[in-house]
Amino acid sequence: MRVTKKRQTRKGAAAVEFAMVLPVLFLLLFGCYEFGRANMIRHTTQAAAYEAARVAIVPGATAREARQTAAYFLSTSGVRLFDIDIKPRIIRDNTKTVRVKISVRMRENSSIGLLFSEAAVFEGDCILNRETL
Repeated sequence: MRVTKKRQTRKGAAAVEFAMVLPVLFLLLFGCYEFGRANMIRHTTQAAAYEAARVAIVPGATAREARQTAAYFLSTSGVRLFDIDIKPRIIRDNTKTVRVKISVRMRENSSIGLLFSEAAVFEGDCILNRETL
């Protein structure tokens, strides 16, 4: 005589498990995306400061041209609401060094504003000596 066990039905178990795992999966996916974007913005901020400083060290260059270069680099990556500080404000022939400092607040540039606090600010800073003729 053979004893057979009655098979238990698990209808709906997969749907319940999926509903429990899905929010965690989305949190991980959005978190990876947001931290990748933050890293891109950090890198772009530093690159924009360097490129703007390179423009400013050429004889005859102006702070306005350097500011436009930095703004162009930042806008191509979708960065919004940034501060660009160029020292000195007026570049003269006797200016020895040029400093470009860029600040980007992550709160205004985040897709999901919940992951970053108000204090998250990326800064790019570059100091270059001017070229002389």
